[in-house]
Amino acid sequence: MKVLEVISSLAPMGGGETFAVNLCRGLSTVSDLKVVVLYKNNRSFFLNRLGEKGIKPFILDKKGHLDFKNANQLKKIILDFKPDVIHTENNALIPTFLALRKTKYHKTLNVFHTMHLVPEKECNNFFVRIMYKHIFKKKNYIPVAITGRLSKLASIFFNKNDVPVILNGADIESNNNLIPFCERKVDIVVVGRFSKEKNHQFIVKSLSELKKYLPNFKACFIGDGELLHDIKCLAENLNVDENIVFAGSMEKPSEIVNDSKIIVLASFYEASPLSLVEGMASGCIVASSNVGGVPDIIVDSKNGFLFDVGNEKEFVDILSNILCNPSNYQHISEHNFSYAQQFSVKKCVRDYLELFERRMVHNDEEI
Repeated sequence: MKVLEVISSLAPMGGGETFAVNLCRGLSTVSDLKVVVLYKNNRSFFLNRLGEKGIKPFILDKKGHLDFKNANQLKKIILDFKPDVIHTENNALIPTFLALRKTKYHKTLNVFHTMHLVPEKECNNFFVRIMYKHIFKKKNYIPVAITGRLSKLASIFFNKNDVPVILNGADIESNNNLIPFCERKVDIVVVGRFSKEKNHQFIVKSLSELKKYLPNFKACFIGDGELLHDIKCLAENLNVDENIVFAGSMEKPSEIVNDSKIIVLASFYEASPLSLVEGMASGCIVASSNVGGVPDIIVDSKNGFLFDVGNEKEFVDILSNILCNPSNYQHISEHNFSYAQQFSVKKCVRDYLELFERRMVHNDEEI
């Protein structure tokens, strides 16, 4: 099968970009894959990850939201490659639609778009909302949801029946639970870019409260972003900077996550965060805000614990209960390693290929 993957950008170190690279690496082993990245500036880490599988993406130089020159460049790639299907990521749906609209494939080529956010967040302005609704009226443009809850929301928002669900694919081969839970050196690990929606400020304030009960806890924050400096200053002002290591962006966060007890997420909104899957594969206990698609993968008290956004007491109680009684949570740690395997890249790739093939057969039957 000839698959064209269109990615908006590989600049942010976010879950969507990580997923796109994971999927491309997997698809490259079972399909004839071409990858297009619309924007020029991209992380060398992601490009190197693609290069490890022999993937050399077409890197374009998109300018702004509507760039018809860019659309024509993408159109030429489509006509030259003649893909069986196209898969788009993040903000690549509209440019792909513009590229296809004046080709012979416009009404027949299936275009699958993975939605990582609820529709209101993905369609974050009036123009994008109108375009998405217009595009998804067409039978050959198919939204793909990463959780069951997101599928229901997308079906309502776009008035489109049976939005397929494919769970996020995480590269968990380097994540393991070899270190016994009680012997792990890092008590709390946080993985994610330092941006407003990740709510790092709440985590640091909560850790200052936790310090009253557990003065020697050890935490590690992995990631970078525009708010990193502010969060470091806050940790210093609240006198928890000695308890927290800011590791920055890491190519292999598993090196720390494998030696951590609890993985924390306090976001205001999420879809299906890869960091939690990777944490479970490392045998971590999850402590996460009860938002978006998180309840679809975290069963409270079974593989982790959920708290209401901004509820400091609830969050601190979860952390202190686990850290004060680690032996009581060894069974959850062991369970999480096996539970996380359903979110592997290999399974995700198989599910996408099956979806692509089903739609191709469906189109042939209609013809």
